[in-house]
Amino acid sequence: MRADGTFNGPLPVDSAISGALIPPVNSCPAGGDRALTAGEVALARTVFGDAIDYDKVTIKRRKWFPFQPRRVTMAPRGHLHFHPLGDSYCDDFSQVGLMRQGLFIHEMVHVWQTQTRGDWYLILRRHPWCRYDYSLKPGWSLVRYGIEQQAEIVKHAFFLRNGAKVAGVGDAAAYDLLVRFPGAA
Repeated sequence: MRADGTFNGPLPVDSAISGALIPPVNSCPAGGDRALTAGEVALARTVFGDAIDYDKVTIKRRKWFPFQPRRVTMAPRGHLHFHPLGDSYCDDFSQVGLMRQGLFIHEMVHVWQTQTRGDWYLILRRHPWCRYDYSLKPGWSLVRYGIEQQAEIVKHAFFLRNGAKVAGVGDAAAYDLLVRFPGAA
């Protein structure tokens, strides 16, 4: 276990009752939903600190929108929706690689947006041509960027803080100035 309470490898699971494997405690079948794991909350707190009410967030293995593509994760009203037949879902995002954790952080930005702007904010403001690409602008706060740009900026800050390189980033310190949530580690 790391000092921050997360594990370096898979969570220990008691694997034998009558020789059968026991699914992880937070296993979520297709069509179901679950709360965030303790590890996911700890992971999100490193970025968002106290800016999110983690107890209100659920992860759902069902589509939010009937035509939601398999490869798309959505978080339009403060909950993460994974396509039930997609491959993006996992039982604990704190236990996977940095790229998948980046997806989780990106979607948690949408949770933060919903919790700070209202349940219908993303539904009314998110349109098909929202831009994900961005360039940092001197003097701009995070909220001046578009909805998806905010999520990408925070995800990239998370990557940089965890030692990853992000294409086009010359000054990682600019992200530390821009992405500052109260109580974040």
